[in-house]
Amino acid sequence: MIRKTLTAALLGSATLLAGCISLLPENTPSTVYRLSTPEPSGELRDAAVIVGVQRPLTPRALSGDQIALSQDRGELVFAEGAEWITPVPRLVQDLIVESMDAFEPSLIASRPEDGVRAEFELATELRSFEANYLDGPDAAPTAVVRMRARLIRISDRRLVAVEAIGAQAVSRSPRIGDIVAAFDAASQEATANVAQWTAEQVAIHHDADHEH
Repeated sequence: MIRKTLTAALLGSATLLAGCISLLPENTPSTVYRLSTPEPSGELRDAAVIVGVQRPLTPRALSGDQIALSQDRGELVFAEGAEWITPVPRLVQDLIVESMDAFEPSLIASRPEDGVRAEFELATELRSFEANYLDGPDAAPTAVVRMRARLIRISDRRLVAVEAIGAQAVSRSPRIGDIVAAFDAASQEATANVAQWTAEQVAIHHDADHEH
């Protein structure tokens, strides 16, 4: 079963700062925000399967470090004076790696630059990473994180599983600090679900390989 909720402790460690969103250009320094991360396990598990986690394919508009806001008719704008600590594809990749490490003892996550030989590859395509103003510009938006995950067996480059995974969380207010908290909740849930789905699929296909 896909994990639907996380503990409040995970959500509390996001870097938050209250402030209003401005969509008009300003000559003020940007405030940098990070998302909270699960507590690492710190264990090297001999029987675990190594999964290479690729950086997500991301639409150009979402590939930078800006905080995206979706308004009427799907128009994307960006929060002025606020940005993520790292570009969104790296942000999501890191969260998937950290979620595997924290929640899935049957897996060891690696990045391509680690130079580690993996048995499976997790490739993702980020479809949404934005705060959606569903009820108008003055209402609290909903942070939406959606991605398509593909698991590839490296020995024969066979695509063994595909899944659409997402999560959303409603901000408490239109203020940037609360919007970041909503992004934090949605991102944690989505990446934990990706990690759990990956573990389930690896168990199926890794065990099947060893039966032959």
